[in-house]
Amino acid sequence: MNKPTTNFLRCILLLGAFTSNIFGRHVGDIGVDTNAAGRLTTHIVADGGLGEPRRVFSARFGDTGVTNFTANPGFDAFPSAFHPSFRIGFNMRSPLLVWNGNGFSQTDSGGPTLGEKVKMSFLTANVTTAAVPVAGFSLAVQPDGGWHRHFSFSILPASGFATPDAGIYLLELELWPTDPSLSTSESFWIVMNYASNTIDHELAQIWVEDNLAANPCLADIDHDRIVGGTDLATILSNWGGSGTGDIDSSGFVDGFDLATLLSAWGACQ
Repeated sequence: MNKPTTNFLRCILLLGAFTSNIFGRHVGDIGVDTNAAGRLTTHIVADGGLGEPRRVFSARFGDTGVTNFTANPGFDAFPSAFHPSFRIGFNMRSPLLVWNGNGFSQTDSGGPTLGEKVKMSFLTANVTTAAVPVAGFSLAVQPDGGWHRHFSFSILPASGFATPDAGIYLLELELWPTDPSLSTSESFWIVMNYASNTIDHELAQIWVEDNLAANPCLADIDHDRIVGGTDLATILSNWGGSGTGDIDSSGFVDGFDLATLLSAWGACQ
């Protein structure tokens, strides 16, 4: 498929996302709401409304006809969820990872840290995964207080290669509000299938549910299964703020988070 044709198809898909923004929501999208403490929360979108809280979601590149592209899942906050004068944004919390059969890892120079990447865009705004966390961008809350957005996700090949390696890739995100009365969400993950098989995709999702979303090792901020110096550096660099390093979800990175980290020092059990 030549580049002009690909770009044309992407424009059609973006138009479809815009019209869905007006006329309806999609089952399986990422629902966005707030909890009693004012923290953004993620849910599965079910038939008729927001379903159960969820932090692991599924995507498949090529589901819209362009091999290395998808506009799913979308993000859905229903009318009156937010004040229309504010915005909701996202950050990429970690490097792009790839399924190795037993978990996710950063691989060699042909792998996700130095190779394959995911670009996340909306019209002219875009960011791409890197070897460190990446700040995203925000989009306006709709006039009715909803926030229904379909970002474009593209998987990019390693430098010097024509196509990405087939595999199951893991994108870690968080959502943040510009409304000062609200706070940043917990991490959530999109398990993304690029030209791989359904069984591995399902196994990878189960692993993320059991090993990341279940928070068996809360102080392991960088998810390397070790509570150590990198996690400590994250807490110290975000001291007094919110978001990354806020282990106890209090809204601030403080002494309680540091104490939790020090008490869990070492390999995760």
